Amino acid sequence: MDGAAPEDRYFSEKRRRLAAERTLERTRGELARAYRALVANADRLSLRYLSEREANLRLTDRQRAILQQRKDAADKADRARRRLWHALEAMRDGFALFDSQARLVAANSVYLGLFDAAAEIGPGASAEDLFRTAAEEGAFEVDQDPDDWVAAQLARWEDHPIETQVLRTYDGRTIRFQDHRAQDGDLVSLAIDLTEEQARQDSLAAARDAAEQAARAKQAFLARMSHEMRTPMNGVLGLAEMLAERDLDPESQTYVRTIRDSAEALLTIVGDTLDVARLEEGRIDLREAVFDLEALLIDCIRLGVSARGGKGVQVVLDYPLVAPVRVMGDAGRLRQIVMNLLGNATKFTRDGYVLVRAALSQDSLGVKLVLDVADTGPGIRADQRETIFEAFAQVDEGRPQAEGTGLGLTISRGLAERMGGSLVAAEPDPALGGSLFRLTLPLGAAQDWPAPPPLPVISVAAGTGMHGDVLAARLAAAGAQVTRGGAGSIAVLPFVPGAAPELTEDRPTVVLGPLSRIPDAVRARAAALLDQPASSAELLAALRAAGAGGAAARLTRVLIADDNATNRFLLERMLGAREFVLDVVEDGAAAVAAYRAERPDLILMDISMPGMDGFQALAAIEALEAARGGTPTPAIALTAHTGPEMEERLAQAGFAAYQEKPIRQAALIGAMTDALSAG
Repeated sequence: MDGAAPEDRYFSEKRRRLAAERTLERTRGELARAYRALVANADRLSLRYLSEREANLRLTDRQRAILQQRKDAADKADRARRRLWHALEAMRDGFALFDSQARLVAANSVYLGLFDAAAEIGPGASAEDLFRTAAEEGAFEVDQDPDDWVAAQLARWEDHPIETQVLRTYDGRTIRFQDHRAQDGDLVSLAIDLTEEQARQDSLAAARDAAEQAARAKQAFLARMSHEMRTPMNGVLGLAEMLAERDLDPESQTYVRTIRDSAEALLTIVGDTLDVARLEEGRIDLREAVFDLEALLIDCIRLGVSARGGKGVQVVLDYPLVAPVRVMGDAGRLRQIVMNLLGNATKFTRDGYVLVRAALSQDSLGVKLVLDVADTGPGIRADQRETIFEAFAQVDEGRPQAEGTGLGLTISRGLAERMGGSLVAAEPDPALGGSLFRLTLPLGAAQDWPAPPPLPVISVAAGTGMHGDVLAARLAAAGAQVTRGGAGSIAVLPFVPGAAPELTEDRPTVVLGPLSRIPDAVRARAAALLDQPASSAELLAALRAAGAGGAAARLTRVLIADDNATNRFLLERMLGAREFVLDVVEDGAAAVAAYRAERPDLILMDISMPGMDGFQALAAIEALEAARGGTPTPAIALTAHTGPEMEERLAQAGFAAYQEKPIRQAALIGAMTDALSAG
């Protein structure tokens, strides 16, 4: 090598140096790669350490939060327990909680005090220990052996549900135990002190009994006084009515009217007093039954006309000829409302008309009645149409006619609302002016809606005022062809006292009017004579009879039984001048004997008679008729007793109707006609 040429040595050295440089470069690269790998691994380890450290820190914070939440919850639960315990201790009633093994969990001092166990018994004690302590200490009044009582108390807790128990403590307190077992078996026991409540109930019961006794005494007194007042008033009013029909001088007529009006006012006060007493006691009961609505309105009008006789007021009934008359409802209460409305209308109307218009319609529940009572009087201001229904209210204190208690409308509205209807003072009828009261009432249907009857051409006399106008409208609404004073196969004359009636000879004429005031000349030429207002059935029957050339039937024999001589005298005077044959007797036994001797067409029977009263007499007569196989004779009761109880008793006894004393002639005649027509 030493012998090599310098040039060769140079190139050989250069090759070695290049090889060494390549080795160094390769080693440096490997070292760089190893370093980078080491750095990357160190970074990974650092990140993992930091991540784990952060996770550990987060876990520690969560643990601290959980621990704090647990502490807060424990504090809240402790506060709630303390509050609950304070509340239980503040209760005036006892509270206790037992576990499923009947061991005491907790109880307030009131509960433990009832058992005289506040010191001896605490949580963990058994219910048997609690009951036995009470039995030994005599905490409760018991009527059995203490061991038996303890056993009974434990057995009671086995029932499902546990029956409520009332015990009396040794010091006189009344405790009610209400126990309830939960689904987990625990038992909650409440001990409620009823002593004060029982004392209040006893006091209220005593006060209620005293009030009921006082109310019964008051009602009995009022009913007795009503009867005692109505009986003599029957004589006063009856004689006054008979005197009014005599040919008296004007001064005497004034005296008679004063007597009659004063007596009527007294009777109204008596009736209102009884009704107010019943309203105050809540004793207004409804007694629904089937009744004749049209007959009821006719009866009310006749009573009203009789009561206000001598005044120049004419009462007109507008009842549809094609409409049901038999409905279901409380006839007595409806009669009372209508009489109050009629009384007001005639009281404040010096002369002119009072119109009673009934409109009936069918609905899903039965029959709806809208009854208007309108008059030609001074009317009621719009701002007073509601206040007049207040008790003791009057339309105008300055009016001389404003007599009375002011209770009639109050009672009437209360009755209407009690029957499911309403009563208002409505806008007056433009044709009449005056006032208008509208009664709306739901009634039950008791018959089908009638079909329009075949009617001939009818001539209603002209110049007959509202009577003629209303009658013509009723006939036209029923399908008749109506003329006013013109051609027609039948003429109808609504007789108006004081007018000059014109009867034609070429056709039969049906005359309607107050029978006692129709002249004999008109009676003799009438094909049919009807008392006004006449029922739809009577009017249609009279039209048929007149068209066939027939005559109206007359009443024949009437049996009258009344123990009061004045009443017998009045009835004979009221009926004797008419085409009746009267059999008058003094008591029930004589009535039965008279009936046995000759059967009458109608019976007028007083209810309160010595010996055999009216109820007993009618029962004997019905038994006699049943033995004969005949039909019952219609009977009308004459009574001074009023009220729904009496109405129901009369209906059950078999009376077709009743007349309340004092008896009015027009009302009596109408009731007799209706009873005979129905019979």
